[in-house]
Amino acid sequence: MKLSLKGLAVLLAAVLLLPLCLASCSGNDYAVVMEYNGITLTEDMYNYWMATFKRNILSSYSDAYDTEAFWSQPYDEEQTVEEYFTEIIHARIVNYLVSQDLYKKNRLTMSDSTKQAIKDDIKEKIEYYGSRSALNAELSTLMLNVQSLQEIYTWEEKHNTVYQWMFGEGGVNEISNADLIKYYEETYSRIQYIVFYTTKIKTDDDGNYVYDSNGNVVTEDMTAEELAEKKAKIAECQAKIDAGTDFETLRKEYSEFDTSSYPNGFFISANELDVWGVDIVLGAKNASVGKVFMVEEETAVFLVKKCALTPFADLTDADLKQLSYLSTYATQELYDRVFAEFAAHVTVYDEILAKYKLSTIRPNPYYSI
Repeated sequence: MKLSLKGLAVLLAAVLLLPLCLASCSGNDYAVVMEYNGITLTEDMYNYWMATFKRNILSSYSDAYDTEAFWSQPYDEEQTVEEYFTEIIHARIVNYLVSQDLYKKNRLTMSDSTKQAIKDDIKEKIEYYGSRSALNAELSTLMLNVQSLQEIYTWEEKHNTVYQWMFGEGGVNEISNADLIKYYEETYSRIQYIVFYTTKIKTDDDGNYVYDSNGNVVTEDMTAEELAEKKAKIAECQAKIDAGTDFETLRKEYSEFDTSSYPNGFFISANELDVWGVDIVLGAKNASVGKVFMVEEETAVFLVKKCALTPFADLTDADLKQLSYLSTYATQELYDRVFAEFAAHVTVYDEILAKYKLSTIRPNPYYSI
């Protein structure tokens, strides 16, 4: 399966303002699940973020279903899907906690426009549900009420404020050009590929593509004869590669998808797992320059050539378009490293957290909350 973290990094856009206080100030009896420098995070907050991320995961992937089979399947050789996402989500929640302390210590503030957006958002929600008590009734399904939801939104915004203060333009940890280049050199690979499709696109009587209810093109299996012919063609191409025939020449002759508009190939990393899949990304990372390796997927076979990584200074405008999120990814990596140092000092109560598993909690059903 092809999974990525895109779409997981963004929680709700709406945020609400409250003075910084301990999580217990919301007046509930929920247990503390973690604490840092006297600031505590309670289980209602933890459940909310887990439930919201779970909703985002399930809505982001067409093959994601809230079943034991989905969550228990391998993500890679070391982790299940549940373990993989839980680790990512837990780290983000820890960072929310740490950022409350950083916000306070560094005397950061939110803009007036953010404060107004907070007020408008909470007012809109109350009006939509008819009253504060009606909204509280809805929120109770997430272990929340208006006050605790407001606190959660405030924590998110303070985290965003800390992030911009540390890593934004002019921030105390703003990523340098040297760090950007280093990230590119250590993280990215450049590839070219030849693809053979091993399924057929289904068409109607008029020759038009057939789509399923989700808008995806419907494919159908090849006959045994068609598949045998395709495998023979792949073997023929592989033999020519082994004999030293120029890869670009073979691409023009054999590839069933035209990549000529990418003359310098493709720049890939773990950030593009959802596009390329783990086999191509890891294959490219581990292969030596010039090596051609095969990746067999459900609908296609790829012959992938690992190319020398283009020096950063020599990247063309077309190349840079592929790397348009490079600064974002590099900054995220720096953020992870910096916050991991703080996270090492967070006290976590595992016996409480054990109750909140992605495979068993209810996903947040409200896209506006």
